[in-house]
Amino acid sequence: MVWWIHEWSSETRRGSVASPHFGPWGFGPAENATDTDFEVGEEVLVTLDGPKDAYVVRSVVPARQRQPAGTEWPEMADVGRSGDVRVEELTEDALVLWAGDCCEHCGPSWRVTFRRPRVRDLDEGSDLDLTLFRLATDEEVREAGLEVPDESRAYCLVTLHGQGPDGPRFVVVAERVDVERIPARGW
Repeated sequence: MVWWIHEWSSETRRGSVASPHFGPWGFGPAENATDTDFEVGEEVLVTLDGPKDAYVVRSVVPARQRQPAGTEWPEMADVGRSGDVRVEELTEDALVLWAGDCCEHCGPSWRVTFRRPRVRDLDEGSDLDLTLFRLATDEEVREAGLEVPDESRAYCLVTLHGQGPDGPRFVVVAERVDVERIPARGW
């Protein structure tokens, strides 16, 4: 069920949540375990407790975890809405990812190719579902133990984005990225 912030006060750290079927229901700092400064209208994940006629809000977390400032990669916004992402190829010349919804028949998909990639801890079996594609921070590059040559750029693949706390992140350094949109094949 979709929930959103109905009201929010940065000063008191109190607010309320609503959904199409319930609310608004209030919550305070104790239910905001991530100490997030919410925005009115922001999608959130809500945990309720109690009998159905007397629910109490137990936790409120952002549906989409905040990302570091300056890391947006607008050209990849549509690709990042794909539920399924998988590694098709990983060689020293290319990291090829397929991104889409279920399969090539169900909707448009994308083939994302990182040229001359350098990456750690990523292989064909890595779980990349619900991936947010963004630029990597200098700190993430250092933590990954990678260097960024002058002709390259660092990217970050943030997994499980949109389900509360993000999953593992993979930093990829590449000379360039090619994106191919593949129309749905249909049945």
